[in-house]
Amino acid sequence: MTIFESSSEVPLGVETTYDWHARPGALTRLSPHWAQEIAEESYPPIAPGSVAQVKTSVPGTYGLVRRPFSSVHSEGPSRFSFVDELKKGPLSQWRHTHEFTSVAGGTKIDDHIEFSMAPQGFDVIDRGLTHYLEATFDARRKRMLMDIDFLESTNAPLLTRKKGRHILIAGGSGMIGRQVAALFSTAGHFVRLLVRETPKFPYEVHWNPDLGILNPRDLAWADAVVHLGGRSIATRFTKHAKDEIWSSRIDSTRLLVETMRGLPEAKRPAVFVCASAVGYYGAKADEPVDETGPAGEGFLAEVCRKWEETAASVEDVGIRRVSIRTGVVLSSLGGLLKLQAPLFLAGAGGRLGSGEQALAWISLDDVARSYVHAVLYDYVRGPVNAVAPELVTQAEFAEALAAHLRRPAWIPTPGFITEIMLGRDGAKELALADQRVVPEKLQETGYQFAHPTLSDCFDEELGGGA
Repeated sequence: MTIFESSSEVPLGVETTYDWHARPGALTRLSPHWAQEIAEESYPPIAPGSVAQVKTSVPGTYGLVRRPFSSVHSEGPSRFSFVDELKKGPLSQWRHTHEFTSVAGGTKIDDHIEFSMAPQGFDVIDRGLTHYLEATFDARRKRMLMDIDFLESTNAPLLTRKKGRHILIAGGSGMIGRQVAALFSTAGHFVRLLVRETPKFPYEVHWNPDLGILNPRDLAWADAVVHLGGRSIATRFTKHAKDEIWSSRIDSTRLLVETMRGLPEAKRPAVFVCASAVGYYGAKADEPVDETGPAGEGFLAEVCRKWEETAASVEDVGIRRVSIRTGVVLSSLGGLLKLQAPLFLAGAGGRLGSGEQALAWISLDDVARSYVHAVLYDYVRGPVNAVAPELVTQAEFAEALAAHLRRPAWIPTPGFITEIMLGRDGAKELALADQRVVPEKLQETGYQFAHPTLSDCFDEELGGGA
């Protein structure tokens, strides 16, 4: 049996700190993405008998190799404490006690873990895991402090004790949606998720946009509606795929919009925040473009134009509308970074195509925060570019990623390889797109980026390879 202990302090009262940990989404927000992926949070959070299911990363893999791990919660030794113990996973033993104690200026968080990973006599393996835990809990502390700063900047109900808003989210089970829901919930707002399958939890409600099924009462409950749904565009642009990409966005948005428009004025949500993408501007931009730029050419540009046009029709009945034009989201949990990082680790990474095309990127935390920012501030309206302020080329991205992973970037991926994978249109509009997009409106409306540079983003998403 090995013992690991970690202590940190946060500038919140002990009751507030404990309440934050007891809210849905806390585990999602607290977990470094390179260390673990949350498959399903426990519900109610930290309640005795509730089970959390995660995919914990294998040390040294930068979060690119993960194994299932589940733990069950129980009461702790004091009022402000709780325990989670191994239910199933790669360890032979695990017992984690979380203790919260009031100190001058805030709360001291003590984490006490008793664990065993290897058979007796193989202590070197447990020592390696101890190093990994040290890196993980240092990252947890930084993430919580980062979120506290964000909560303070938005006057979160958790801190002010004012009543939170009612947030209804479609697409809340996706990579971005999970983070958006967790940010709202841990801030003290009330979150419900629209789900296609039979609801498993009290905070889920059913809809089926393919069949036109949506209960108007669910929208009448909401102060804000957030729509993140849509079939993945990371695919070959066949006719069937294009039809699904189109319908999964336009038809679902139309159903939400028409249902909101049909509500009595007093029952309508105040704001509708709908996803879009920088594909709106097309696959080629010689100069940096902000939200005033015209729509470009190509399939994705047409999808985004129609998507935003459909969402904007809520404005006719007095509902504020925001369309988040998202860039390439960088995270070890999915997307471009998860696909490319293994190639770099294997020494086979490099730029895509010529490398001269610009990459409009954003970190997972920043894109999630941009949705919260759009909901909470009434002066945010219309299209918003959710991209980082640092403009980079594909070559610069490859060099930065290689440097972070301590690997070379010698082997470029020729354009014809991406055409084989994505088709000619898909390669042109996705992998080889040249999108020089700037976040003019986010910066004008006071948004502060958590990860403004690639270096910041890689530190957060990939860690140091512990």
